[in-house]
Amino acid sequence: MVVSAILPVHNEATVLERVLEAVNRQSLRADELILVLDACTDGSESIARRYGAKIVAVNFRNTSAAILAGVRQARHEILVLFDGNTRVPPDYVARLVDVYEKTRADLVEWHGGMMLLPQSTLERYGTPSPMHLWTLEYFLRIKSRGGQVVHLDGRYERLKRSPLRRNVRYGLDYAQLSERYNLAPFFRIGMKSGLVPDLFATSGTVLGHLRTRRFRVALRKLIRLIRGG
Repeated sequence: MVVSAILPVHNEATVLERVLEAVNRQSLRADELILVLDACTDGSESIARRYGAKIVAVNFRNTSAAILAGVRQARHEILVLFDGNTRVPPDYVARLVDVYEKTRADLVEWHGGMMLLPQSTLERYGTPSPMHLWTLEYFLRIKSRGGQVVHLDGRYERLKRSPLRRNVRYGLDYAQLSERYNLAPFFRIGMKSGLVPDLFATSGTVLGHLRTRRFRVALRKLIRLIRGG
């Protein structure tokens, strides 16, 4: 199966070489690698050019928009997304493809923004939103319309910490999604990204509910969930 790999990058020069080495070490190599340099002001481009990737330069400062810029350049139906600051194991692409061939799922997730999805999924369910929490929104959208998302929870190594303010933005988005898709109203602190990042995300969720004047509704829902009602 031929694959187009897409790697969105925003100022990842300190870790990009290690990420690209992991891409090159894949047991199942992508037929093409598209690096989307989104508002990069460091040395990311010079590193990228040493690896023979197709380079797309954009100025979105938004991960999902950068990915879609890469999609427009992709030549193949099957897309595999990498992360600009995350190293994956050598069987990353091979495992995603194997699960897809067995399930024909609409999307196979490894972790967060790392995944396999066919171009047909984008045609059927639309493109990802510009939310910071775009991955969760897209998974929920596909599932709510009867599609199949397979979550692998695969191994990975985050090479650079994300700024904590990004977790606040995740929380703001989660407040919207919790209402739209009837999710638990707040993050489970310490269960996903770690205690401190989850605390920042929860503060964002509180702010999001306050902005929409639904904090009391969210709090009552949380109490019902705790009580098992």
